[in-house]
Amino acid sequence: MAHFGKFANLSPKGWVESSWTQTIQIGQHAHIGLFGGDDDGNDFVVRSANPTVCVVHEEPLPVRYPHWRHFLITALTAGEARINATVASTGFVYLYMTVKVVGSIGARMVFFPGERLEGKTTVGTIYVIGGSGETMKAAGGPPVGYPDRGGHTADPTPTGHYTLGPRIHVVAPSWPSSVIAWGSALRLTADGEVEYEKSPGRWVLATGPKGAVTAAKMAFHQRSGLKPKLADVIADTRAMFIDSAGNLYKTEWEKNDFGRWGWNLRRNGESTAYFIHTTPNDEMATAQGKAVALANSHGCLHLVPAERDRLMKAGFLKEGTPFEVRPYTETGPP
Repeated sequence: MAHFGKFANLSPKGWVESSWTQTIQIGQHAHIGLFGGDDDGNDFVVRSANPTVCVVHEEPLPVRYPHWRHFLITALTAGEARINATVASTGFVYLYMTVKVVGSIGARMVFFPGERLEGKTTVGTIYVIGGSGETMKAAGGPPVGYPDRGGHTADPTPTGHYTLGPRIHVVAPSWPSSVIAWGSALRLTADGEVEYEKSPGRWVLATGPKGAVTAAKMAFHQRSGLKPKLADVIADTRAMFIDSAGNLYKTEWEKNDFGRWGWNLRRNGESTAYFIHTTPNDEMATAQGKAVALANSHGCLHLVPAERDRLMKAGFLKEGTPFEVRPYTETGPP
């Protein structure tokens, strides 16, 4: 007769055999076995009836126990859920066990960067542990790295444990569009060049032969192995800000490559080269009510702007939140 239970050396901790009930602490795991199949000898479909409380993933078949299947249950939020074993052909719930998730922990986030392809983009999922079952898609770096323009490389997001830094407007002069922080005020000078407000009351020249963005664009081309003429770089830089009539496109900078906000992935208290952020294209699409199609980063994590706002509002995307990046070969939940 089919039944749930503990076979071999599966830990009996939290397991009540008489009621088929497994108790698990939030964020922890438990192993369970399933013996047998339906009346025709077919395998059951095994799923959590409430995946916000817990999820279940099948482990490799135990070689020495041919009539058993092995599952890993992961506790996500406090509550109670059933693990149903259903008949594949009809969906009939043949038997079930109960999972009770107890305790509380501070929220943390886990990112599985290589779960699926959406077009040409490798997309993963961020799971909130200790919240209310929140998930959101994100795009890290490509699974296989490659050299890119400006001396940059596009690399997989490194696995490991991090802590989120404070919310900031990211400035990264190695990317010309990111010399200026998102939202910085812009103005024209008397001689028709562009200045930006680097800090309150402090204006810095962006365009022209001595402009900060001009210098960044020249260095970017040179790192790409090019030998551009200064006049061409000056003209290209000017076109980033000013239309053919000599007017500013906008009086605030909204083309920073890191989007409106960024959070650094800190390791052992030290900043890294990796941020959680959006992109200007995705910010624009959101503002226009269009669908957002994430692109792989150079190693950072790209979020959909609406998901970023949701995480911020829920209190998870903030300084001090633990953040883990899992290998590209794995799929979540954790």
